[in-house]
Amino acid sequence: MNYWTLLFASLILYLIPSFSLIAKTTKITTRHNYFLLSIGLITHIALIYISLFNHGINLNFSNALLVISWITILFFWFMNRKRSYEGLEYLTLLPAIIILIFHPFIHPTNYVSDYSSIKALLHIVIAILGYSLLAFGAIFSIFILLIQNNIHLTRKSTEIFKSKISLLAMEKILFQIYWIGFIFLTITLISGIFFSEEVLGIPLEISHKVIFSILSWLIYGSLLLARFEAGWRGKKAIIFSLIAFIFLFMSYLGSKFVVEVIIGG
Repeated sequence: MNYWTLLFASLILYLIPSFSLIAKTTKITTRHNYFLLSIGLITHIALIYISLFNHGINLNFSNALLVISWITILFFWFMNRKRSYEGLEYLTLLPAIIILIFHPFIHPTNYVSDYSSIKALLHIVIAILGYSLLAFGAIFSIFILLIQNNIHLTRKSTEIFKSKISLLAMEKILFQIYWIGFIFLTITLISGIFFSEEVLGIPLEISHKVIFSILSWLIYGSLLLARFEAGWRGKKAIIFSLIAFIFLFMSYLGSKFVVEVIIGG
């Protein structure tokens, strides 16, 4: 299938479950929703393959968002099969649909990175996985924060975000995601900073990307250490994690957005 067929198929396969979950309709069952999402994940990853590997490895801003959105929906599909996290679709499915809609319009074909070595490809894969895991962690953090705020609401009838899982259990899952993402981020930084010329074939340059990445790594590391040593949890821990992700976002996607969309446009 070509790019447009896969794009429209992914959109439809995500739109139907999104409408069903948000409207809380009983006409489409949970089994049907997650079957459609399963097929959507397949067409979505096929779209990623066409977009990324059409000519070398195209790691532009829109493709990076495309990959992150796929991993985000994969986590949503895996974690929410029993509708344990009501409202999580607002933070996962809807942003993915928006990314798919705008992907053709922010997809510069001249921004191609052609890395051929196995080391470079491994570095890229680990970096994308780490970034995507930490992105989902940020989304799940916001979801937990919204539920915490709902606890103090006086009008419970207006609640959108609910969970069958306790806050303690959700925070445990969240920090498991952060630990894995942090390990990937650590490997990415070590290979990128200390072995840049060997892995990527280019000498290391101290830039805002490197500085923001290190700041993000330091904040994530401090948060995980505080969680391990002092049992950090709740709103304070979530805010720290979101600050760490903002620095990570600025190090990669932020700079790509400025260069490719604002300046390039």
